Amino acid sequence: MSSESDFDPDVATWKQLAERLRQAIRSGQLAPGQRVPTELSLTQEYHLSRLTVRRALQQLRSEGLIVVVQSRGTFVRGEQDRTIVTMREGDRLRARMPDPEERRKYGLQEGEPLILVTSADGKIGGYGANTTEIVAG
Repeated sequence: MSSESDFDPDVATWKQLAERLRQAIRSGQLAPGQRVPTELSLTQEYHLSRLTVRRALQQLRSEGLIVVVQSRGTFVRGEQDRTIVTMREGDRLRARMPDPEERRKYGLQEGEPLILVTSADGKIGGYGANTTEIVAG
């Protein structure tokens, strides 16, 4: 079992816990669609405060690595179908965090950046950064 003493005292504990969980996700130890350990279990396993655990999980949510499903729990985000956007001459691309209305409009997860593509003719398309691949035309 791990303990708080396993953490580097010179780095915020929540950042270290987030990094451990991030590595577990990237290595496949926590697979897409798999339930993430609960706040309580992480609190007990690492001997950390609930606030520290919440902060680490919030960081992973903001990175789009985990999603919270109401009344079911927190899960590792699964790979989704990718939208391929072909950039043509004169097109412009801008990425930023969406406001709440844009998040709803484009179906973005909390913490997912928005990619706005303005075509040469002025049309604007919005895409979620986690599910979009940009290619040159």
